[in-house]
Amino acid sequence: MDVSVFHSGKSSLRIENFGDTKAGIARVAQEIRVTPYRCYRVSARVRTEDAAPASLFSIKAIAPDGRDLCPFEPPAPTPTSGWRQVTTAFNSWNFDRIDLNFGVFEGVKGKVWVDDVDIEEVGLMNVVRREGAPLTVRDEASGTVYEEGRDFAPVADPNLDFQWTHEMPSIRLLPASRIRNGARLRVSYYHGTTIYNDQVSACPSEAQTYEVWKEQFPLIEKYLSPKRYFLGVDEVRLFNRCAACQKRKLAAAEILGQMTHWLYSQVRAVNPNAEVFVWSDMFDPNHNSNRQYFLVDGSLENTWQYLPKDMGIVAWYFEKRQESLDFFSSRGFRTIAAAYYDDDDLSNPQGWLEAMDSTPNAAGIMYTTWSSKYKLLAPFGDLVSKRL
Repeated sequence: MDVSVFHSGKSSLRIENFGDTKAGIARVAQEIRVTPYRCYRVSARVRTEDAAPASLFSIKAIAPDGRDLCPFEPPAPTPTSGWRQVTTAFNSWNFDRIDLNFGVFEGVKGKVWVDDVDIEEVGLMNVVRREGAPLTVRDEASGTVYEEGRDFAPVADPNLDFQWTHEMPSIRLLPASRIRNGARLRVSYYHGTTIYNDQVSACPSEAQTYEVWKEQFPLIEKYLSPKRYFLGVDEVRLFNRCAACQKRKLAAAEILGQMTHWLYSQVRAVNPNAEVFVWSDMFDPNHNSNRQYFLVDGSLENTWQYLPKDMGIVAWYFEKRQESLDFFSSRGFRTIAAAYYDDDDLSNPQGWLEAMDSTPNAAGIMYTTWSSKYKLLAPFGDLVSKRL
């Protein structure tokens, strides 16, 4: 407790020396009672001094089953800054309590002060309007369901950005509304959220998602005519939560599998001879193909069973590279290693090559950079060519 530096009141929480802890973690936690299926916004004032990395401060809402309901990461304060407000949010899902965690995660050095932590229930922020995400307004006492466009004006979030700091829309009554002054209403709706800083999920059960996708394949084939297609089905953090998904009454693994197989069929429709590859993680039991994953409702076990046998698998989990390669190879899939990942040396691809030496159906290795870092591309090529 720091009684000399604070934003309000008489003290703040100061976090320091976290670089000496395992994984750079220094946090506080408290169990909070919540109402199931409600949206909560959490904010705090944060001050930093020589903090590294700048994104070290985080707020988490840990459910009783261990998953983090708060994967949205607000913009990080600068390494040294005065008091700044950090805001995030979570949906309580089917839980009635959570452990609210905040503090330093993966911190290296510096000091962080925290003050004015606040949690509040919010409504209609980032409200999503589509067929599979219905909105209903009903009278709490009588159960009467009111009609949008008759009893209240159409509801939309004009500031929809999947962030959590903008003003929330309200329900505006129309002149002929049956809703009377003093009535207590219950409003059911769906909201979107951002996973990490920039990921917003599309619904794998909404017809328009497939309409948009279906337009792309003929255009790709017309203008590029690639010999290989690479499906970006990886780290699918959120689905099977809206009405469009739920009404299908399918397991989460089957929804994901059907979606991936449909994408594969679209490639085959425009180019029967093209090779088709997909990232490994959502189909790998050593990675994300698990009973519990992020905000997905239901198990993602055995998703690999929905993949066509001629689908190439691009494995990228370095720590489990041998297990992953063995898993897919033993089931007849060709594999490619996604190596490098912007390191400062070639130890990562060296490890992949060694694992691939004992892997039947290992088809190749890929130089994988997410930051346009190509200075090791030529040495990477030399390393790979020496093993041919």
